[in-house]
Amino acid sequence: MSSKKNSTTRRGSAKDKIIRERAARVIANLDAYDTDTRDAIYNALEGVPAQLAELVTRAEAGETILDCTDAAHAELVAHGEELSRFEHHMGETLRIANSHPWIPASLYNGLSDAWNDFLNEMPSLARFYEDERVIALAIETYQTQTRERTEKGGAR
Repeated sequence: MSSKKNSTTRRGSAKDKIIRERAARVIANLDAYDTDTRDAIYNALEGVPAQLAELVTRAEAGETILDCTDAAHAELVAHGEELSRFEHHMGETLRIANSHPWIPASLYNGLSDAWNDFLNEMPSLARFYEDERVIALAIETYQTQTRERTEKGGAR
């Protein structure tokens, strides 16, 4: 009976070693994996092997994994509602600033430039530019803006 237990333990250890090697390759590959994914896997190395295996598999499949250590997760939860409100209100603010006749173009341009600067500082967003939903949204937005400019009689 003890020989079965020992052989099971050894098989588990071999699997753990393989998962750890795969995790190390993900962590070391700066070009293929974003910082959050590499950090999440690094932090999971000391955790449960099954969870590490799941994270490595997801990363190897191309999924971005957020580094949700306890402190980061608590912060995300605490500020989640606040971020949802920002998402709604920032979009609405940009729309109003762009279309309202009393708001000068300089104010809209300043808000838009600040938003673009924010987006440019987030390299993990680069993968989203290849997503068909983002491409469709960009095309739809371009069509809407072109139609609005034509109705107004020129560019802003």
